[in-house]
This record gives sequence, C-alpha cells and structure tokens, in this order.
Amino acid sequence: MKIEFKKIVFNGRFLSQRLTGVQRYALETIKEFDKLLDNFPLPVELAISQNTKTDLLNLKKIKIVRIGKFSGIKWEQIELAKYIHKEKALGIHLCNSVPIFSPKGFVCIHDITYKINPQFITTKHLKLTRLWNLLQYRLGSKKSLHVFTVSEFSKKQICDTYKIPPEKISIAYNGWQHFSTQITPPDSLENFPMLLDKKYYFSLATMAKNKNFKWIVDSAKNNPQEIYAIAGNVDVEKLGNTLGTDIPKNMYCLGYVNDNDAKILMKHCKAFLFPSLYEGFGIPPLEALAMGATVICSNSSCLPEIFRNSVHYIDPFDSSINLDCLLKQKIDYPERVLERYSWTKTAIIYKNVILDFLC
Repeated sequence: MKIEFKKIVFNGRFLSQRLTGVQRYALETIKEFDKLLDNFPLPVELAISQNTKTDLLNLKKIKIVRIGKFSGIKWEQIELAKYIHKEKALGIHLCNSVPIFSPKGFVCIHDITYKINPQFITTKHLKLTRLWNLLQYRLGSKKSLHVFTVSEFSKKQICDTYKIPPEKISIAYNGWQHFSTQITPPDSLENFPMLLDKKYYFSLATMAKNKNFKWIVDSAKNNPQEIYAIAGNVDVEKLGNTLGTDIPKNMYCLGYVNDNDAKILMKHCKAFLFPSLYEGFGIPPLEALAMGATVICSNSSCLPEIFRNSVHYIDPFDSSINLDCLLKQKIDYPERVLERYSWTKTAIIYKNVILDFLC
C-alpha cells in the first residue's frame, strides 16, 4: 500500500558541517530544487537545528524550519526522526546518513568507500567512523524507499554489495556551477614568484589515503627537471614521516591558498594532477577543466566514467610515466564533459523521482 505523505522534509544537518564535497552536493541540489517547485503537489521544508546558520541559502519556496534543541548526530537521529514521523513527511537525506528510527525516506549514498576500502582506515577515530558508516550504508540501501548516488560506478558497487535491485537506485551526478571561473585581478602568478606560466604541475593535497599524494611525491622524484606546486593545509613534516620519505626539492608546498589563487594556479599550470585511488564522483578535476586547465587524472573508480576522453589518464600505482609524452596525446574538448553536469540537472532528477513516487 502506498504511503500517504503530507510534506517533503530535507535533512539540513549538512549546514552545520564543514563544506566538503558531500555537503556541497546537498547545498546546491536544494538551492536548485527550490527553483523547480511551481505547482509542486506537497509543501517542501528544510529542517535544521536551532543554531544552524542559513547564510549560504536564499530559498524562495522551501520553508526553513528549526526543530529540537540538540545538534549533530543526536539531532538527526532523534529530533529529525520524531519530526518526520509527526509530520507524516517524506524525508530526503542527501549526505549518506538516515535516521535509524525513520529510514523510510530517500537517501543519497555518494559512495561506499568505508566498506570497499578498509585499507584507508589508519586511526581509531576513522575505525569508529567506519563502523557508523557501515551501519548507515546497510540501513540506507535496505530500508530507504529509494536510493540516489552520484555515478554508475557507485550504483554498481551499492547494488553488488547490498544486493538491492538496480531500479531502486537513481544516478544524480554532481555539478560544478558553484565554482565561479571569475578571477579577481591581477590574473597573474605574482603571489608565487617561484612558478612560471605553464611550467609547473599543480594539485590540491589532503592527507586522505584515497587522494594518493604519494604518487605526486614519487612523480616529482622521477621528474626532477619538472616543478610541482601543491596547495592545501598539509603538514609537510608529518606528511614526509607518513610517506617515509623527504619532500623533493622540486616540489613547492604552498599551504592554504584562497579560492582566487587556487583558480589562478589552475589556469596557469602545465597540468592539474588528480591521482586519486577512489572517488564516488570527483569535483576538483571538473573545476580545473572549467578554468581551462589540462587535467591528468587517475584511471581508477568512477573517474573514466565522469571525464571520458577529456583528460589524460594515468595508473595511480605507476609514478614512472613520462608526463610530457602523456600530454602530447590528443584528448577531447573539455566542454563536452562540462556540459554533461549541472546542479539544475541534478535537482530535476530528484524532482522527477519524487513525483513518480507520489503519483
């Protein structure tokens, strides 16, 4: 028997979290969904905790409701669950997790890396995080009324791992239009005098194991005539100890750079490097393509599906490749990839699936 819902409620916990890829997906999808609500059959709300800031939003039709007195997981698992039950609402959860006591909604599971890649778990905190995510993957895939994910790659992994039918999962890709390609003048490398236009390889670094920073270090060692520039809040000494090696002299670790400088570094680099071992989607190479950068990308996980023939591919386990020879290979125009993805398209997919379910 079809459940009679009285309203749609988006889980707004992401607004109290650091804005990384998953939170960006929720934010941009909801902002675009808000523009599609003319003649929508049910009221739509965004539920948030009392102290959550909403300065990133400018919603016209989605009502923001503040509920409960808790925050974080406790808010999501207790107070949001109670609200969804009380209001007889269809809960939409865009960031991998659902309330245990109210799982009969829609969830977006971006990837199942904690299940597939236990080798990336290196600390006690990550082990606890993994246990929670394993519970959420199973609960979300088995108990949710419908599942979304962000690539064919992730869909297949979820179906194969949790034995759910493919028709229960819809693919709603990421977009990139949140990333303004405008640069504040001067458009130059004056803040980085050690770098010359189109004479350096650029990458954004984190300590996350799946990002495969070791490949970049080894590539720099194998190509001492090249210059590598790395931006990100990376503890260089700690990183060297983790990798068991010194950072090569032809690698400049720039530390944190602001958005404008990151765009300048992308625009003027010889190529943007993205040797990731595992991604559910992978936004940074899209942003680099939007800035006109040539991209050298891992051939792992979903990346060939997302970027097709518009980037140069490398084996993320082989850092000995001659990058100059690689860059001579012909690739497709970046516009053919960029035009495939938009937050508007993502929101339309959500709207259509919700309407199909309600009718």
